[in-house]
Amino acid sequence: MTAEGGEDRDPGLQPERTLLSWQRTLILVVVVGVLYMRGSLVGAAPALPVAPPIVRFATLVGLLFVCCVLALHLWYRWRRTGRGLRDPVTGRPPPTLARPWAMGLLSVGVLGLSLVLVVSVLLA
Repeated sequence: MTAEGGEDRDPGLQPERTLLSWQRTLILVVVVGVLYMRGSLVGAAPALPVAPPIVRFATLVGLLFVCCVLALHLWYRWRRTGRGLRDPVTGRPPPTLARPWAMGLLSVGVLGLSLVLVVSVLLA
């Protein structure tokens, strides 16, 4: 790969680090959703009010849907750019950030989970 100055540019491990960081983020979002589905961690008398099971299940399904869409996007992008080495359209290394719609979808998913948590605690 040649950079603008005519010299070879080695992207190193940056593409792998970016992919791994996105995967860690998605795994943590799923773990938080599963913990929310489980309910209170206290045995008989929960310290915090718990949302009804249908709300918890719907929240988990929504989070899983968001994470699956983002994981498919990351996989497709990884494969399309030759394992993260170069963008086939420009010939340069791919941008380090995901597409804006992917970051927006992740933000909306996390915001939705936060709102469900706050509303379920306030209403219970």
